[in-house]
Amino acid sequence: MGCLGSGRDIAMRTVITLAGAFSLLIAAAGSFAAPVCPTLVDSTPASRLEYLQGDRSRLSLDCILVAVGQLGYDKYTLAIKVLIGYLGYRAPEKTGLLKYAHIESTGSIYPASSALYVIGKPAVPQLVETIANAATSDLVRNISADVVSMIYREDLAGGVAVLARAARAQTDPLASAHLMDQARRQAAHCGDELRNDCENAIVRENH
Repeated sequence: MGCLGSGRDIAMRTVITLAGAFSLLIAAAGSFAAPVCPTLVDSTPASRLEYLQGDRSRLSLDCILVAVGQLGYDKYTLAIKVLIGYLGYRAPEKTGLLKYAHIESTGSIYPASSALYVIGKPAVPQLVETIANAATSDLVRNISADVVSMIYREDLAGGVAVLARAARAQTDPLASAHLMDQARRQAAHCGDELRNDCENAIVRENH
């Protein structure tokens, strides 16, 4: 098996653990759709997306969780923009899917992050735009970058490079700074043995 204590191993185990947690939450959305939110049983992805576009103050918490989870499970790319709009939506503990999933992760606290993670690389361009946008809150900017890193879980340096490359392509200095800050933040999470690769990805994209 080899040594399990290296920085690379620790970083990859952390990523894999979070990826598994995200996947469990998405699976829970499908498994518990009927008892949790009867109104969305057998509904189409388009119907779930339309539901999330309604007046949020009038939406059922359980139905929001199911709609978000199912859209991720279905990899419904047309929902990416709306799901990003829900990135800062925090699910209360022991409510809806959380009382079934029994997991602690960013994906369980902010369910839209897990849905976007499952959708994968098609979500990256809009996540990058969200990070660059001056109107984006720090919380959503951090979550967006975390999701990009999760999508590139098998190539963490590649995920850092995506952010650094996007930073270099910006004409707006503030947008560039937001992206570069997140590239450095993700590089700092790479672990000892991956740190050089991640930091070199930033350097390469800046020359």
